[in-house]
Amino acid sequence: MLRLTLSAALLALSLSAQATGFTSRANEQLLEDHQQAVAAYAAERAKPMPEIVDYRYGMRLDVARLVRQSADPRNCNVGPRLMTYEDSQGALRTVRYVMQSQCINNK
Repeated sequence: MLRLTLSAALLALSLSAQATGFTSRANEQLLEDHQQAVAAYAAERAKPMPEIVDYRYGMRLDVARLVRQSADPRNCNVGPRLMTYEDSQGALRTVRYVMQSQCINNK
């Protein structure tokens, strides 16, 4: 009985991870692409690469200039996204947040 319950729990976790898109290689590639573009931007402007900070509800963002947002995978899943910006002091900042992607068939 315990073995069956544990197996069911592991299956549910696996399906949940797949449903949210967090295990999607496409999402990972979009985040990697974002970071590579930000690294190039930072190098061109002689600025340090920003650390990724997870967004918290109510967090105040000092966005003076949007640098880049990670692309939408258009897979109808909830998944991680990145937004990089310059604050009012000129420092680069990157925030990770979770968002529902657009569906491929949406018009």
